[in-house]
Amino acid sequence: MLGPWPEDGLVLLACSGGADSTFLAQEFLLFAQGRMPGLAVVVDHGHRPDSGDLALQAAEGIRGLGLEVVIRRGSATAGDEASLRDLRYQILAEEARSRNSPAVVLGHTAEDQAETVLLRLFRGTGLRGLAGIPARRPLLLQGQLVSEIRRPLLACRRQQVRQSLRDSGVSWLEDPSNADPGFAARNRLRLEAWPLLQNLATGDPVSAILRMAEEAAEWNGAVAELLDAEGDWHAQPSLLRRLAIAEHLRNMKETVSPARLRDLESALLSRKQAGVTAAKELRLREGRLVALSLPSSQSARKGAEPGPECH
Repeated sequence: MLGPWPEDGLVLLACSGGADSTFLAQEFLLFAQGRMPGLAVVVDHGHRPDSGDLALQAAEGIRGLGLEVVIRRGSATAGDEASLRDLRYQILAEEARSRNSPAVVLGHTAEDQAETVLLRLFRGTGLRGLAGIPARRPLLLQGQLVSEIRRPLLACRRQQVRQSLRDSGVSWLEDPSNADPGFAARNRLRLEAWPLLQNLATGDPVSAILRMAEEAAEWNGAVAELLDAEGDWHAQPSLLRRLAIAEHLRNMKETVSPARLRDLESALLSRKQAGVTAAKELRLREGRLVALSLPSSQSARKGAEPGPECH
């Protein structure tokens, strides 16, 4: 099943010219049926000499489907996967803000979801990370909400996407970096580790990982409801207390680690307050956990004193 698609307004589609984004453009045109405008955004990251030519080829292919296309050029300071992704999201967010677009649609598939979950698992993620990439999430620019990310292809399999394009007589580009296992951890997982995992699995490993991700997402949703409910923070199990602290840390743009959560929990239990930084702290007020930004004079005094709560 495809979805969620945006309901109205100018929809931006992130298109690289690869199979997934080409299929995304094709399916959007079938869904929209002229009821809503769409604009494909091809990002030229500027990270290699041929990136401009590849962007032009991608735009030509998407335009051939009948969708309007713009190319937005960036200037990548690094060519690694994370840097290119950050630049791409920044450009998409800027385009969404300038055009007042309610949604930016991406072509991630079921395999992308499974790969993300595995990579997070190998890097030591918790249940929050095992939920994978969400079907929709806010798109921020410099901390301000500008639009929403939508991923309507998360239930689609990569091979089905390619077969559908072949059946329609539609071609796509193959990014040469995708064949290089040394370019990114995701490539190495896809090209080297994934065939071994398929041999070890008793069934379809992608389906198994997606089931786990779905359960993790449901768990995270249930935890969010519990944290939003009125109640005494002291009376919660330790796990929920630490999850509440973690949520505040993320909102503060602070690092979350098991040791830090334990230290902050201990300080809150004993003192009803805990310093996060010299200028930020957590406090308990009538049993509720709140985050505070300290006045500059008070934060200066706290900064001169050793903090007993956390490290």
